[in-house]
Amino acid sequence: MRWMALVCIFLLLSVSIGERTDHFTIRYTDMEYLTPGTGKILENAYRTIDGYLGNLPDSIKVIVVDDGQMDEVGKHVEAFSAWNPQSSTIVIRGDTLKNPSSLSVVAKHEICHLGLNELLDDKDEAEFRWLEEGVCMVLSDEPLDDVKVSKYIVSQGCMNIKQIGEAVDSKNYSVTKNGYLQSFSLCKFIARTFGTDVLIDIVKSPYPRFGDAFYKSTGVPFAQFYDQWVDHVHKQSQRTPEVRVIHIKGCLDTAMSEA
Repeated sequence: MRWMALVCIFLLLSVSIGERTDHFTIRYTDMEYLTPGTGKILENAYRTIDGYLGNLPDSIKVIVVDDGQMDEVGKHVEAFSAWNPQSSTIVIRGDTLKNPSSLSVVAKHEICHLGLNELLDDKDEAEFRWLEEGVCMVLSDEPLDDVKVSKYIVSQGCMNIKQIGEAVDSKNYSVTKNGYLQSFSLCKFIARTFGTDVLIDIVKSPYPRFGDAFYKSTGVPFAQFYDQWVDHVHKQSQRTPEVRVIHIKGCLDTAMSEA
């Protein structure tokens, strides 16, 4: 989003350099967040996502901010990224660095956005925007219980991909949360059914319409597959969820505590 890019530019003018790695320049608004091992975690996340997408930018700026600064963007926001062909930036909440597991997931998620932004830049946003968050969540291995996610989706009602795309972009937090989780569930079902490589092939497809890209990559009409996903979600929602502890703040954490 353009406003996020403007926030990034403002922050870059007001922070100190803390660490440089092969692909990252890490800056801190408060040096108390300087945490040994942060660069290594970011580089590991970079290698993981680049192994999937193969198009990541060579240089990424990372800005670590305090809760007050991040809360101005959103109290449920753990991190966000901004991309254009000349520059890539990730902004991370400082407390995230205290938990290496959370940082790994958050870093992979935001790095994935940077790669997907380039891949989706010339595609019809209305056709493909619904899957960006879901792909990032799948590739970053978000620690979410499928049963809880399915119960939540059933409680809200399954959306079509146009509705999911609109929900993800909503300024209403509860609507956005629903969009994130439905995008994640549907993308994960694609990856489980056909393989993660096929999910990525759909994103990289030269076809401008999502339905065509999906069919060419899977051999299955999307309408047919969508019905299978709806059936899968309802069956999953009848199961007993696993007991899992989730430490990642924001949309996903709240959704699971409410499910």
